[in-house]
Amino acid sequence: MIKRIYESLASLSLALWLMGGVMVLMAVGSFGGEDAASLNEMPLFAWLGAAPLAASWWLWGTLVLLSLMVVNTLLCSVEAVRTRYGKGGLLALLAPQFMHVGFLLIVLAHLLSAKGGAKQAMQLFEGSDLRFPGGSSVVVEAIEVQTGPRGMPVDYRARLRVVENGGTTPVTVRPNEPLFHGGLGIYLKHAEPFPVPTAFVEIHREPGAGWALAGGLLFTVGNGMLLAVRRERRAT
Repeated sequence: MIKRIYESLASLSLALWLMGGVMVLMAVGSFGGEDAASLNEMPLFAWLGAAPLAASWWLWGTLVLLSLMVVNTLLCSVEAVRTRYGKGGLLALLAPQFMHVGFLLIVLAHLLSAKGGAKQAMQLFEGSDLRFPGGSSVVVEAIEVQTGPRGMPVDYRARLRVVENGGTTPVTVRPNEPLFHGGLGIYLKHAEPFPVPTAFVEIHREPGAGWALAGGLLFTVGNGMLLAVRRERRAT
């Protein structure tokens, strides 16, 4: 009985079914309306603790399936090492392990951000001063909006000054060019020149961002190694 359960949990078929289930549940959740939309405004675990089960059941189901995928990934790695060690070359042995570790790090990253992440939207004006723990601050010196011939904004930026340890550092923040300071990311979402220059920003804390980057890189490297192995096999 235990052997059968182990083989089922370590099977590739289970992994495919779990991935399909995750995609179905998340597709259903995307039609959740306003209750589900509030998920984008707070950390995952905070939202799960506040949302009614009628609005969050799909996400609970997704977490259960992802937990099973983690178990499946670990057991698949163990089985791959046990059955392939010394038989197919080092590259063929390591490629799936890189992909598995990458996936596990991405899951860990999301868990860290789900527990310790934060997001806050605010309006900043020229002269606004954001204070950070430790005594540093970020001062908004100028908010610039470039308009097109029809008067519509085509580009905008905020010129900031980081004050830290007795020195100042000028920084320009634009869309897709945030400022990272004190463990937080300051993202410029929009700016308006009238009636007074105003910048609409979001401040994020993502403790899992580094782990997600490492996981993505490992997963990509594993895929590249696997493609190299398959190309070599086809050539021979």
